[in-house]
Amino acid sequence: MQLFHYHWWTNKVEELENFYANRGFEVSQRVGRYKGEMQTFNSPLTWEDFREETIFFRIIEMRKGQINVTFGNGKTDRFDHIGFLVDSLEYMEIVKRAVVHGLLVSEGERRTFISTPWKFRIELQQRNDAVTEDSYPFIDAMKIQLPFKTSHPKGLAELFGWEITQEKKSEIKLESENFAMLFKDAETTLLEAVRFQIEDRRDDVDPVGVGLFAEID
Repeated sequence: MQLFHYHWWTNKVEELENFYANRGFEVSQRVGRYKGEMQTFNSPLTWEDFREETIFFRIIEMRKGQINVTFGNGKTDRFDHIGFLVDSLEYMEIVKRAVVHGLLVSEGERRTFISTPWKFRIELQQRNDAVTEDSYPFIDAMKIQLPFKTSHPKGLAELFGWEITQEKKSEIKLESENFAMLFKDAETTLLEAVRFQIEDRRDDVDPVGVGLFAEID
């Protein structure tokens, strides 16, 4: 299992694209509704070619190594989901446990989503072409705020087979062999920070408020 992806809805799509482009990410696709139809605005097109047009972007996808960041037009900034690359055996085991836990599983041809109690979804992706062929950089840690009173995130350890390595009243850390997930108790759900395993590990914050931190503990 590999943590590779996160998605936002935002009214800052151009700013978000520019931010990640300046960090070496490349646009793999832009799909949006224009004149009543879904159309692509992929590279080599740039924002200079269509900025003046009224396009409602359903998705802009950017990749660098084993990292895939997507976002689309929304009225406000809203964290939607994170994604894991899994093999067929991991996929079957996770889906089976999700059903036992009473979670909604929406299976699709290209990807499957598991709905969580905290108003964000978890994507299971079996297609390796969701990332580039480069093995570096990759995501090795993520910090998410969510309300423990809704449901305690320690249940995710059983769902995904992760180990609980740190537990406090308002914070819990779950780990696999490839990444760490840190959950903090909060009133609302929010993707707070992501750590890339990358040479340039300077602290930064993207336009929707996700911290790209060298350390997130």
